[in-house]
Amino acid sequence: MKSERTCSNGHRFVKSSDCPTCPQCEAMKAPQGGWMAKLSAPARRALEGAGIRTLGELSDHKEKELLALHGFGPASLPILRNELSHAGLQLKQRTTKTMRDLPKKPTNTDDYLAQLPASQQKALQTLRKQILATAPGCTEHFGYGLPGFKYNDHPMLYLGTAKNHVALYGSVPVGFKDRLKDFAVSKGTIQFTPEKPLPAALVKDIVKMKMAEIEVRWPAKPKKTATKKAAKKAAKKK
Repeated sequence: MKSERTCSNGHRFVKSSDCPTCPQCEAMKAPQGGWMAKLSAPARRALEGAGIRTLGELSDHKEKELLALHGFGPASLPILRNELSHAGLQLKQRTTKTMRDLPKKPTNTDDYLAQLPASQQKALQTLRKQILATAPGCTEHFGYGLPGFKYNDHPMLYLGTAKNHVALYGSVPVGFKDRLKDFAVSKGTIQFTPEKPLPAALVKDIVKMKMAEIEVRWPAKPKKTATKKAAKKAAKKK
């Protein structure tokens, strides 16, 4: 239902909505030239309400952000694109990542470490060297998306990171509760930070204990001697 109203400047107008805006006042405030003059009053008010008064300020916004403003509709976008183009500008582009832009999942230890922040990379490189020095017979492998180590061809330990810590993965041997009291420990994880790494002596003892566990659980098969091989070969000839 339309109702007649009078604004603070004495202008009388009729509206069917609750909007208090006076059309005559709006017409008086409308710019007489420039890109703003080409927009509808609601679109112009929406931009001004968002603090956008120049083309430079406009170019800092995306289409989606403008369309979210109350009173701004898609019909105003072609006008703005044209005005920005004449000024050598454009609306801020939406950043969409393609598969090529996404970081590739690492497939080996070196690639995994290369993608880490410098502090985490350094912490895990140090831990890696400590493990290899303690268990020279172990081999590196990459499993479950993490750098790992095998001893006697059986998984022994893994390295990894999270946002706020780095970690040594693998079932924690018994007898280390007191020495690990200053670290977050679960059944299969020891968490620490680059600023407070695991002591080298502690790492060495954990690795030795893990090696001993593997040797007990999976005893290494004795290698056949050259003499036994020759005897077996001679027996076959007979």
